[in-house]
Amino acid sequence: MKRKLKLTNFTKLGFAILLTTAFSCSSEDSETVLQNELATETATNVANRTNCNETSFPNLGPGATRGQVRGCNDVSNPNNIGTLDCRSSEGGYRNVSGGFGEYSITGSTARFDGTRTRVERFFNSISRAANRTSTLTYSFIIDDVSSGSTCIVQSHATGRIVAGSRTGQDARSALFLLYVKRALRNGSPIRDSSGREVYVLEVHESTTPFTSTNRGTRTITRLRNVTQGVQYNLSYRTGYDENRNAESRISVSGGGNTRSRNLQHNYTTERITTRYGAYEACDVCSDDEFQIRIKNTQFCRTN
Repeated sequence: MKRKLKLTNFTKLGFAILLTTAFSCSSEDSETVLQNELATETATNVANRTNCNETSFPNLGPGATRGQVRGCNDVSNPNNIGTLDCRSSEGGYRNVSGGFGEYSITGSTARFDGTRTRVERFFNSISRAANRTSTLTYSFIIDDVSSGSTCIVQSHATGRIVAGSRTGQDARSALFLLYVKRALRNGSPIRDSSGREVYVLEVHESTTPFTSTNRGTRTITRLRNVTQGVQYNLSYRTGYDENRNAESRISVSGGGNTRSRNLQHNYTTERITTRYGAYEACDVCSDDEFQIRIKNTQFCRTN
């Protein structure tokens, strides 16, 4: 393996759209295969009940199983929780010092049962109900990024769209994703006073859903900057409001500040699944590796 140093109530927050893309860098051709891998959870809707003792994790579905790379396996006692989906010809997951789990991927033109390179963990889905949500928290350090963008957490829409845009169609993509990429000035990487690279965290939200029959669109907005080698804390919440409409919140703290984003999605599906780790790197660059360390993972369900 190559080694280099290489987010209760929500309010609708208006924000400036920096970019709208008809074909996101994480388009549905990379995500359709996930539909066969996502389990459905059944739960009793009890007001204000929160459970953070996540001990049951889904099995890999046929698409994920076919896409697994030989030797890209989980360890026997991983420092992070969730089922590992490991599809990278170079890299993978390993436990490292400090209680971290390290995820490393190398971009490739290869597709692993249709999906781009990924080393991610995921959980059993949550099904639609009033005020039902899930919250993932973890601490992370980004050691290296590729010349492209890499997703570190995503809320994946599954099942039929039951409200909003394209109601009645089958969803085939993420509600939103948090991506990291290199910060550039005049085409060159930005560095801090210590020589460490500066990275940009971006929220990619599906504003028109990708479905089994139609392509969609995403908006991209900047969340904040983070610095190479510095530890930050992430809180990610996704699920349904009191009217059973999809909503999410992402927050990243550290480096002296906290930046958050509330999202009231314009479509709602039957289920939502959380994935985190490393998904996608530059496919055709000489600088194509991404590496992140994650620890203190906790996944909580409410209602």
